[in-house]
Amino acid sequence: MILDEGHLIKNPSTQRAKSLLEIPAAHRIVISGTPIQNNLRDLWALFNFCCPELLGDNKVFKEKCENPILRGNEKKASDEEKRVGSDVAKELRECIQPFFLRRLKSEVFREDDGEVAKLSKKSELIVWLRLTDCQRQFYKVFLNSEMVRSSFDCSQLPALTNLKKICDHPLLLTKGGMAEKLLMHIANGERDKFQETSDRISCKISFTMSLLDKLIRDGHSVLIFSQTRKMLDLIQASLLSRGREYLRIDGSTKASDRIKIVNNFQEGTGAPIFLLTSQVGGQGLTLTRADRVIVVDPAWNPSTDNQSVDRAYRIGQMKDVIVFRLMTCGTIEEKIYRKQIFKGGLFKTATEHKEQIRYFSKRDLKEIFSLPTEGFDISPTQQQLNKEHDHQVKMDESLRSHIEFLNTLGIAGVSHHSLLYSKTAPVQVADEEMEGR
Repeated sequence: MILDEGHLIKNPSTQRAKSLLEIPAAHRIVISGTPIQNNLRDLWALFNFCCPELLGDNKVFKEKCENPILRGNEKKASDEEKRVGSDVAKELRECIQPFFLRRLKSEVFREDDGEVAKLSKKSELIVWLRLTDCQRQFYKVFLNSEMVRSSFDCSQLPALTNLKKICDHPLLLTKGGMAEKLLMHIANGERDKFQETSDRISCKISFTMSLLDKLIRDGHSVLIFSQTRKMLDLIQASLLSRGREYLRIDGSTKASDRIKIVNNFQEGTGAPIFLLTSQVGGQGLTLTRADRVIVVDPAWNPSTDNQSVDRAYRIGQMKDVIVFRLMTCGTIEEKIYRKQIFKGGLFKTATEHKEQIRYFSKRDLKEIFSLPTEGFDISPTQQQLNKEHDHQVKMDESLRSHIEFLNTLGIAGVSHHSLLYSKTAPVQVADEEMEGR
C-alpha cells in the first residue's frame, strides 16, 4: 500500500486513519513532503502506520521522546535539558533512519553526467508591514473586549481568529456584528474611513496592490494565497477596481473547473494573477508559470504556507522565484510566525544531524493577548532574526534592487526567511543561562 500526501493520517483517531489501518498489506509506504506539521506525534502517526511498534505507544512516545525534545528546543532551556533533548533526538533519528528516506530537489534534479543541473533559486522574504491607523484602533479596542477577557476561561480560538482578521482587513469582522460593536469605541475619523472600501484600511491590500503594479509591469506571473475566501474577495475587489485580470480557485470551485483554470494559467492564456485559498490551492497543483508568490496571511501550521510556496517552486521551474510572506508588526502574526519557526526547528531536530539554534523562549511564544511594548511600527522578531542572520545575507543585484523597491512602499523592513536554521547552535550556553536567570 502506498499513501501519497500521507500526512493526512497524522491524527490516528480519524475515520480515515482507522480505515486505512484496517486494510491488510504486506508493505506500507508513506509519501509526504511534510511529515511533521505541528508536533512530533505527527511523525509517530506515520511510522505507526507503516512500521507499527517502531516508536512504541503514543503516550509513551510523548513522555519519553517528544517532551524532552520540546524542552531542549526552548531558548532558555537549562544545560541539562539541552543535553537530554539532544540525546533523545539523536536516538530518534537513529531509530527511524533505516525507514526514513528524505530527498531535496537539489539531490534528485540531476543531469546525465551526475552533476546538479541548474536549479532555479528561491528567495523567501518576510515583509514586515505596519498596521494602518484604522487597524491599530480596532486591534487595541478588541484586546480590551469582553471576548478576549472571557477567552482566558474558555476557548481562545474565536478571539485569536478575530485578531487575525484585523491584521488582514477590519471588514472581515462581520460575524455577530463584531465590527459595529468595536466601532462604538473608535474615534470618529477612523469610523469614517471604515465606511469606505478603500485599500487604505488594510496595510496588506495596500501593499499587495502596489507590489502587483511593479510585478506585472516587469512581466512576472503571481500566485496570491490567503487562508480565507473572504480575504480573497477583498483582494479581488481591489483588482477589479484597477482593471486587473485574474484567475481564482477556492473551495467553491468545481473540480472540473479547477483543471481548466490551472491549464489556462500554465499555458499562458489566462491572466498573470492567480488567487487561491491555501487549503485548496496549496496541495497537488503545479503552477510553474508563476515566479512570484504572495502569502497574505500566515498559518499556524508552517507546512500550509510551505506547500503554497511549492506550487511555484517545483522541479520544472526555470525561473528564479521570490516569495513574499506578509506579516504585521507587533501583532498576533508575529506570535504565529514564531510558532512556525519553533515547529520548523522540531522537524530539523528530529530529522537532521546538527544542533539547531534556539530562537525563542517559551514566554516569547505565549504572549498573545497583549499590546506590543515596542508599538506597531517595529518588529522584535525581525530585529532578532536580522541580528542572527544579517551577516549571512548574499543577494544578487536583482534581489537587492527589488528589496530597495520594497522599502519605498513604507514597509517596516524585510527578513530573509530562507536563512532560518542555517546556523547551528553554539556549544557554549552559559550566556543564555545567565539571561534566563
